[in-house]
Amino acid sequence: MDRRKIDVVLSTLLMIAAVIILTNDNLADGGAESDLGIMFLPRVVAGFILIFAATIAIQSFMKLSKGAELEGQEVISTEGFSGIFIYIGIFIVYWLAVPHLGFMVTTPFVMLGVALLLGGRNWIPIIAMSVITPVLIYYGSREFLRVYLPTWTL
Repeated sequence: MDRRKIDVVLSTLLMIAAVIILTNDNLADGGAESDLGIMFLPRVVAGFILIFAATIAIQSFMKLSKGAELEGQEVISTEGFSGIFIYIGIFIVYWLAVPHLGFMVTTPFVMLGVALLLGGRNWIPIIAMSVITPVLIYYGSREFLRVYLPTWTL
């Protein structure tokens, strides 16, 4: 299966969804009002989705239009679904563990597990991102959005 074609189609769908989020003011009713506004976070996320999806789509489309040969990582193996089941298992365990162990304890382990499943072998950046990202998300959601993520309850 050719990953380039899948990238172009999925990126196009993501860009359409991001444009809808960016342009529609009637997507949120009520909710927790903050100084930044109720649609601030969805619009920031939609902006990043738009940028990243466009980057992926443009790169894949350029390679498709040139007729470049497929590289090893651009061919999706459709044999076996063990990786999918492992992802689902990781996220089920995460979903069950977060209310008891808290966001700050469980998220770094999930990020490490997913990085290993994706084939990451450079330990220093993986561990750094697995610790720094949850800290930034926890602090940002608490201080800027006034959303309190689960904490340790045991």
